[in-house]
Amino acid sequence: MKWVRNIALSRKALWRHKTRTALALTGTAVGVGTVLAMVAVGEGAERDVVMRVQALGRNMLVVNAAPVERRGGRAYVRGATVETLTLADASAIADQSGFVARVAPSHDETKQITALDLSTTATVRGTTPEYQIIRAFPLAAGRFFTTEENRAGLRLAVLGDLIAERLFPDSDPLGQVVRIGRVPFEVVGVLAAKGISVDGAAQEDNQVIVPIKTALRRVFNADYLKMIYLEATSSALMDEAEEEVAAVLRDRHRLARNGRADDFRIQNQRVVMEAELATVTSFRTMITGMGAVALAVGGVGILSIMLLSVRERRSEIGLRMAVGARRTDVWFQFLIEALVLGGAGGFFGLALGWGASWLVSAYTQWTAVVTPTIMAIATASALTVAVAFGVYPAFRAAAWDPIEALRT
Repeated sequence: MKWVRNIALSRKALWRHKTRTALALTGTAVGVGTVLAMVAVGEGAERDVVMRVQALGRNMLVVNAAPVERRGGRAYVRGATVETLTLADASAIADQSGFVARVAPSHDETKQITALDLSTTATVRGTTPEYQIIRAFPLAAGRFFTTEENRAGLRLAVLGDLIAERLFPDSDPLGQVVRIGRVPFEVVGVLAAKGISVDGAAQEDNQVIVPIKTALRRVFNADYLKMIYLEATSSALMDEAEEEVAAVLRDRHRLARNGRADDFRIQNQRVVMEAELATVTSFRTMITGMGAVALAVGGVGILSIMLLSVRERRSEIGLRMAVGARRTDVWFQFLIEALVLGGAGGFFGLALGWGASWLVSAYTQWTAVVTPTIMAIATASALTVAVAFGVYPAFRAAAWDPIEALRT
């Protein structure tokens, strides 16, 4: 009951000075709205990073053939890689690594693709059915080739969304024949659109996927791989999987016994995500600091209003003490007024921050995500600032001598 009476008294005291109260509310609302919008932008950026990295695949490791070292007397081809990574290596990893759930050997090159009277260039990728699972590629139509079809060396192709649109703009590509160079392949599936890769270096939809054995023998005329895609058994064991795979390859390539450097490179999806998230964390820290400054400005407004109110209401303070009010009662009354200011400013700040977040998402390339947790943080920030900047004026009010206060 005492709380209700104090809040009612605070509301009346603040209502007597509408302009002054409105200015303090505005400062707090702007601070809370800024904090909410800034944190929402940071949350959106973090979610975007996680989604983009996870779009690469789940718990993924990628073994790449290392670049060719430049040595005197040898020709150097820009972008060339060693040719020591083989299908046998992929099989050995699958058999010997307990931390790896799936393995997909891969080799790709840019080739000319033709169908009927249309032609385009695309990345032709030879791989196994596990590639679709590891890379999380959904199908828009048809199916992926099977393990048995890969072993049999059948000439089957799965088109990326962009290639399907270019070669078959007005017809169903399933069952049609495309030529990679001069080799015909039957289209059995079309991948759903995926867009640009997470590093922005490649178009995920501009590819044609064929069985790895057929690709190496009929398309690339090669017996080595460019990369091996791996899926760890869990995200917590990705580091262990990386170490185990590296050990298997070093042993197979006789690197340790010959004192040679690794002829492969392993990319760890978790490391990529951590690096991306570290950048986002720095960004969030900066923008949250900016929001905190704006909120502190609102707190200074509360401090100014409360100090002015204490000075103007000295006689009221003296009268309350003269009729029996304790200093703690006076202190509590003014602290309640500060909380009312902070709470009201926080309420309007939530609406302001939500609107600003919506505008950011609608009219910029950033995504602002407002969650109940963020709203709770913004509200708690408003009340914390109200208490922090309201304690001193409350102590000033409680410290007045009743006789001196009544003389005013």
